[in-house]
Amino acid sequence: MGDLPQCVIAKVSGLAWEPLRGQFMEIGRLLMNVSFDTNCEWFGCYVRFTASIVPKSQPYAVVWLKTNRRLIIGLAMPEAYEAEELGPALPGTVYKGLTKYLTVESGGVVSGKFADWVRMAYQNVLSPDGEQSPSITSCAAH
Repeated sequence: MGDLPQCVIAKVSGLAWEPLRGQFMEIGRLLMNVSFDTNCEWFGCYVRFTASIVPKSQPYAVVWLKTNRRLIIGLAMPEAYEAEELGPALPGTVYKGLTKYLTVESGGVVSGKFADWVRMAYQNVLSPDGEQSPSITSCAAH
C-alpha cells in the first residue's frame, strides 16, 4: 500500500481544485490501498494506477484531471460487469483495457461501491484474461 506521489498531490493542492480535492484524495487512497504492490504515475492530465509486481502491467485504473469541475475514472472491469453508475468512456478518455468509466462532479459523492469496483478491476488485470498492453488517446481537453 502506498501514497500518492507529491506531484499528483501538488496538482490538486491549488485553490481551484478545492471543490474536488476531497473526492480525489478519497479515490486515490482507495486505488492505492487495493494491494501492497500498487504503483501510481502522473502523466500530465491523468494518473495511472498499476500493479507493480507485474512489469509493464495494464492499469487497473486511470483518473483524468483535465478540469477542476469533474474527475473521470476509468476501471479495468470485466466486460460483462454492469452497474448503473458506470458507463462508457467520454471523449478523450479512452484507454485500452479500461472498460467502465465513472464521473465524479465537483461537490459530488464517491459511490459507496467504488472500493468494490477497485478490487474487481485490480483482480481483473492480474488474471490471465485481463492482461493487455496499454494504449491511450490524447490528453487534449474537450
